[in-house]
Amino acid sequence: MSKEKAGGPDWAKLPVTMQHQFFEKAEKEAKKAKHRLLQDADKLKELQQSLKFRQPRVSDDWKDWIIGAVDGSDSPVLSERIGVRYGTYGAGYMTFKYGILLKEDYDSGHMSSQQVGDPELSKKILELLTVKMEREKALEISDNVDVLLFDGSFFAWRAGCHVIRDEPISLDGYTKVAELIDEVRELTFKLLNTGKSVGIIKRVRTAAIDGWIACTKGENSCLDRNDRAILAYLMPPNSWFAYQWLFKPPEACNYYPYIRHIIKKDPTADTETLIQKSRERFVQGIRPALGPDDPKDKTDFSPDLLKTTRYYYRATEAAPPFSFETHKDMPIEKLLGYFQAPGNINKATGLPFPIDLIDENVSLPAGFTNEFVEEIEAQLIQDPELDKLDLSNSFAPINPQKKE
Repeated sequence: MSKEKAGGPDWAKLPVTMQHQFFEKAEKEAKKAKHRLLQDADKLKELQQSLKFRQPRVSDDWKDWIIGAVDGSDSPVLSERIGVRYGTYGAGYMTFKYGILLKEDYDSGHMSSQQVGDPELSKKILELLTVKMEREKALEISDNVDVLLFDGSFFAWRAGCHVIRDEPISLDGYTKVAELIDEVRELTFKLLNTGKSVGIIKRVRTAAIDGWIACTKGENSCLDRNDRAILAYLMPPNSWFAYQWLFKPPEACNYYPYIRHIIKKDPTADTETLIQKSRERFVQGIRPALGPDDPKDKTDFSPDLLKTTRYYYRATEAAPPFSFETHKDMPIEKLLGYFQAPGNINKATGLPFPIDLIDENVSLPAGFTNEFVEEIEAQLIQDPELDKLDLSNSFAPINPQKKE
């Protein structure tokens, strides 16, 4: 049953005065969006002259492949109780040959911590635990598949890690967050170095094309859009795009997004300086997040060491292109042959079918963690040694006015 049928649109649940105010705000935003879209259309037409797209080579090599798909999921919302904070997570894999499911397997985990400190730290730790399990499931099947698709990019999890590396934690096997981060890092490099792993990136925030525009045409020509949004306007169906056609080397897509920040600080910098400084800024952000704690370890976590590059493929006009990330030396022609073959891409989402299927299987429902905690409470209620009033107080929601 839809939300409208169950209880009417959420808009109608607001006080009438607020409803009218939001209608007026929506009207103003629509006018602003129209003006921006018309301006961007001219810039996009100009940009189209600089970008090139290619059609994949038709190939049946993939028909003999075993395709692995891996994904993980964690609690959309932590369960906040008086005194304790809970989170749940899981990961799994599915393997296919010519679209037929061969094998699947899933693992689950949970995290509980005392309800002190920043809840954002708990969410980040939960994310790292999820990625760790996901990497472990991927490596479990890596020797038995020809291509290993996983949801997300190799190193997206590093965001914010530099802030929490020195935080103490009390989890099985870990006393400091840095220990968990380092383990996730090593598992990620193992996955990358298989040479067969492909990250399917749904949520693209990279703005490398705008960085290139700022560097070559000036900031006024920038679109203030992420790369996927730009390519959704320009890419024809059954085509692919590689960043190295626009700039080199392949891993430059990791640091070109920083060029606009450098221009704001140094508007007179020449192209070579902009590229060098943007690369330095990217490297400066990598080491605090990924780097070992030992100050004697001089490992340079540079774009070259990350060894990743990204591409885009668009299957149909109805769905936008998706980004995929690989080892920068991985040959992708046969992979593109797999993408372009009928039946391998979900036309509704524009994504490879194995990724859609594993995502559906491992995604934890929004209310699951709360039900998990209620099951813990239900089992404790049956214990005659526990005081029922203390138990009720311990498991009371932190905010009784709102359902989790």
